[in-house]
Amino acid sequence: MKDQPQRSLLQNGLVLGFLAAFLWGTHSVIVRYLTSDLGGLQIAVSRLFIAAFAIFCMLRFMGARVSVQYRDWNFRLAVLSTLVNYILFHIGLEHTGAANAMVLENTAPFFVLIFLYFFADTAVGRADVLATLLAILGVFLTVYRDFQGGGEPLLGDLMEIGAGFSWAVFLISSSRAMQTSETTAERLNFLFGIFLCSGVLLMPLAAFSFQMPTANDVIFLILLGVLPTALAYYLWYEAAARVSTLTATLLFAASVVFTFVNSALFLGATITPLAIVGAVLIVTAIFVTTMKSTKEK
Repeated sequence: MKDQPQRSLLQNGLVLGFLAAFLWGTHSVIVRYLTSDLGGLQIAVSRLFIAAFAIFCMLRFMGARVSVQYRDWNFRLAVLSTLVNYILFHIGLEHTGAANAMVLENTAPFFVLIFLYFFADTAVGRADVLATLLAILGVFLTVYRDFQGGGEPLLGDLMEIGAGFSWAVFLISSSRAMQTSETTAERLNFLFGIFLCSGVLLMPLAAFSFQMPTANDVIFLILLGVLPTALAYYLWYEAAARVSTLTATLLFAASVVFTFVNSALFLGATITPLAIVGAVLIVTAIFVTTMKSTKEK
């Protein structure tokens, strides 16, 4: 009975995390439509500002005060890593295949393990290493069918590895901030500040590739900003407040599974047996970390 509240908290965190992963999985479906008209960085900036406005509306609806914690080092790291990630990911995507980009950005759990072991004075056990390897292998198998070359793959792949590294910094700084947070309003303000500051800092770069969006583009930009950005990140932040840093990181990797589910539902893509095996490995990796956490409690 003593462990029941902790288990309930963990289960709630997993449900919220998988919901966030599902919404993140709609990202590529929406962006695939938008990239035919707009540049990557323009999409990124628009997405950030729309998400910031959505979070602002949520805060006002709750009657909560809107504030940005500029002095919080976790916040500063999250903004910086978001900025670097968006630049490297979107530019790298112009030089390498989408599947390569997805796999290499999802090396983030590996970098998270390194950060936790060397810089966070956190014990990293065999279960953590196994879960990380399972997740990365699962991502690889899920997108294996779509691997393709083109452009300057070495340059693009290096950028995507950098995107994975910067995303690991974002995941750790955000997860640690959420684990010390106490209220939903506090978490929403943290997220609002990240979206707003990142959007402002990226504006000068996006201005060089600005193109006038069509009416349909505006609709899809709003969907992109609200669903896989504002709502997905909010749900993931709520999950990160309830689960370990590594589990929260691997929940992000689960978005790869839902990307292919959504592609099958909305774009008619086929799901291969390898993709199913990959999905099982990713989900298994998540539960390996939660079982370890439950035993430690």
